[in-house]
Amino acid sequence: MKTPLILRNRDMFLLWIGQLTSQAGIRMYQIAVVWWIVSMGGSVAGRYIGGFMVIGALPSVLFVSRIGRFVDATRTKWILVGCDAAASGTLGLVAALLWLDRFALSWAYLAGLLVALLQACFDPCLNKAVAEIVPPEDVERAVAFQMSTQSLASFGGAVAAAVLIERLGLTGVAVLNTGTYLFSALCNASITFRYSVPTPASASSAAQQDSATGQTAGWRLLDKLPLLRWVLIGFGCVNFFLTPILIILPLYTKQTLAASPTVLGMLEASLWIGLVVGSFSTGIVAFVKSTIRVGALCVFAGGLSLSVPGLIVDRTVYLAMLFCAGLSLGINNVKFVSLFQTVVPSEIKGRFFALMQALISFTFPISYFAFGCLADVVSPPRVCLIQGIGIMILSGFFLHLARFEDELIP
Repeated sequence: MKTPLILRNRDMFLLWIGQLTSQAGIRMYQIAVVWWIVSMGGSVAGRYIGGFMVIGALPSVLFVSRIGRFVDATRTKWILVGCDAAASGTLGLVAALLWLDRFALSWAYLAGLLVALLQACFDPCLNKAVAEIVPPEDVERAVAFQMSTQSLASFGGAVAAAVLIERLGLTGVAVLNTGTYLFSALCNASITFRYSVPTPASASSAAQQDSATGQTAGWRLLDKLPLLRWVLIGFGCVNFFLTPILIILPLYTKQTLAASPTVLGMLEASLWIGLVVGSFSTGIVAFVKSTIRVGALCVFAGGLSLSVPGLIVDRTVYLAMLFCAGLSLGINNVKFVSLFQTVVPSEIKGRFFALMQALISFTFPISYFAFGCLADVVSPPRVCLIQGIGIMILSGFFLHLARFEDELIP
């Protein structure tokens, strides 16, 4: 049996462990902030949480072109280390305000915006980094590990939140997250990028040329492959119904299950461990050769899983259905990101992955606002049902796109 990639590739291990630690920390912090908002928001808690989520979704949508060019024109290591260090400083400021009893909802929103802006630069750079630290034959395995990082981190953050929020409070959680980002910065500073393509100079020249023509290379690639554009837009529409789960979970926990932050952490952990398992379980859909058909199947399964808690209110059922939803989404994510790694030329991957992030998240601000308001007038189980039905309907869109998949595969 071949040794796992992170054990035989030092740089992949450093990238993986750094992200696992920092993203677990920020997920725990986000859960703590959301629970704080639920506790102080009263009858309009849904809107307050929706506003917090909207703030976090805006940077990757509003600044996609600038971020893409910046990522391609700047050394990967500089971005990874710089973003982690700046995020550590931001969370350190939050901890200081909490300790001085000066923290308010406006500060939560501002800190969320700053961290989201840094993350909007970091995420496409992280996708780009994978192919720069592993040989070509290991890219798909590296994608699986990289995709699992967010899921594992969110799982770890949720479990830690269940254990620590009531013990440490929001202040202690913010201090802990300051340290996790600092640790990640040190890990990324130790990485050697052996397969970097192109050099920063050539990337900068390409970015200037793109700016002069009024387009980015990523957009031109999508002009040549319109099916790729529709795939990404389709996932953006799926996310309109999917991402409000981050609003619904705390409300379902407090209002429907009448439970504590510990239960919220357990529910989140179930979703994210499903994503982790799914990231390494793509073989179970090997009988489906079409990647887009796999996507349709996974989208339908995810929507069905999210619908069940709208009909059956039970903690155990919700835990099981969140795991199933995460499992289907984890398989879907690895399949499509591996496909994109194959299709997209190395020299424009930074711009493409920034563009990808913008397209799959363009519905986030509207979705968070709409579902945040909806959650204040409709019970959480009914909102779950609306989410699930919407996602299942969209699976038909991917079945339609699968008829034209030959246009996407080179």
